[in-house]
Amino acid sequence: MKQILFLAPLALAGCATLFGPTSPFGIDRKGDTVEFNYAWSAEASAIPMLVRRLRGDLETAWSAASTTAQADRAAAQVAKRPFNGHKFSRQWTTAGQSSRLLSLDGRTFINAGNGAAPSTGAEALLWDRSARREVKVRSLFGAGNDLEKLVHTPYCIRHEGERARRPGAPAHAPDPYAACPKLSEFAVVPADSNANRRFDRFRLIAPSGVFGRSHVEGRYEITVPVTAALRAALKPAYRSSFEVQPQ
Repeated sequence: MKQILFLAPLALAGCATLFGPTSPFGIDRKGDTVEFNYAWSAEASAIPMLVRRLRGDLETAWSAASTTAQADRAAAQVAKRPFNGHKFSRQWTTAGQSSRLLSLDGRTFINAGNGAAPSTGAEALLWDRSARREVKVRSLFGAGNDLEKLVHTPYCIRHEGERARRPGAPAHAPDPYAACPKLSEFAVVPADSNANRRFDRFRLIAPSGVFGRSHVEGRYEITVPVTAALRAALKPAYRSSFEVQPQ
């Protein structure tokens, strides 16, 4: 585990996280100001260049979380109010992989300890093994293909049905698409539902609060299937990594 020796005080592996048990490639630290966890999947750990990418994100997250918590503790001392420790957790799980692509689903939990509702974040990371770098989902598609119609519009329509089932949801919007945030505000995660090393769906994940509503509603995760039209819109080099969603 040389990739994380720069945080020598952190305990490796086997500790519980806010998202359940860690993978073998995670770290935990419970200090005076912040409880910190960061973990990634075995598939990610098998790619050294990707590990370096995640290590950089870990360092940034740790620095920001610890700085924020220390500042809050100092402010609490000045105001003579109780200080409640902060919590930060980010976990990268494998959503699917092909011979060329590895898709990671990142989930972040932040509790500032001030009584406010915790915030949850959503990230997507797509690694191209052949190119040896991170790529964006949009780069998988040929020029002129409209992801708004292929992916975003189906999401917005399905989202309205999902939010209507949640407690305290507002009235149904007359135009679901018009009320839907831009695609750039979502984590778009290619996923493989049957572990056959071909992606058959996209998870579109909206972090809590992205729709301008209460964090109590939580995050929204809607699945959009890979259709024949969507697969045909992919660049030829990536089509073998995808299949039309099995019926």
